[in-house]
Amino acid sequence: MEELIEEFLGDMRSEGKTESSLETYRYRLKDIAAYLNANNLLIKEIKKAVLSQYIDTLSQKCITTSTIRGKLSTFRVFCLWAVKKGYMEEVIIDPDDYPKNTKKQRIRRLNDEELKIFRAYIDTLQPNARAAFYAMLGTGCRVAEAANLKIDDVALRGKAVYINIRNAKWHSDRCIPVIDEQAAKVIWKYRAELEVDNQPLFRLSKRTLQGYATEFAKQTGINFHCHLLRHTFAALLTEQGVPLTTVQFLLGHKSLGMTAHYAQSALVDVSDITPKINL
Repeated sequence: MEELIEEFLGDMRSEGKTESSLETYRYRLKDIAAYLNANNLLIKEIKKAVLSQYIDTLSQKCITTSTIRGKLSTFRVFCLWAVKKGYMEEVIIDPDDYPKNTKKQRIRRLNDEELKIFRAYIDTLQPNARAAFYAMLGTGCRVAEAANLKIDDVALRGKAVYINIRNAKWHSDRCIPVIDEQAAKVIWKYRAELEVDNQPLFRLSKRTLQGYATEFAKQTGINFHCHLLRHTFAALLTEQGVPLTTVQFLLGHKSLGMTAHYAQSALVDVSDITPKINL
């Protein structure tokens, strides 16, 4: 497809497109070409289903809707040209296929007061549910990852507690420390009192844990769900100055863009870098 891109750019240049526009075209089309090459697809094999998969891939990387729309707009221009040249049988994308620009509400983390209330709530739960929520709070693991942990997935290294996450989403298996001190103590105490067997560590399903989360939201009026703990975990580490690449590893994200999305609710203090002037 690379040769077709260059031919397309040459024709666009002849039509009077500016060099900056051509560079934008080249950048966007090469991204699509890389996706096709990775999936062993030829230009004539592109169908709407393939395009939908490409859009999903961009969304998973937390590419903004406006950026995705720009890529697709360029690809539509390319398709129109390719059909005219006989390289494609039909134009497979229309403006109606572009993802809609919807203003997303900024995700916020649990604030400090809400965290205190949440800790107080889970401290009233039975030991297995309490330890499961502390695992999510102290590692940022997904609720399904917490529910799937086995007893031997929790280990002590020196004085630090680690959990080994297996068969994770996006193949993000990882062995990570429990960052929160209280969470580490709760998890290890619970783990140490169990006999090793093949049952799930916490003896609770994902659905049951989500039920506890729903009950907490009802009792307190706090807009809460289990996944909010991952956002809170990422935001708190960001506030402490932990590099985003480290947070990415701990959360098991495929891309740094996804991690930035999770850390967006960090409360940023810019006072240290704000210049002071005498008026």
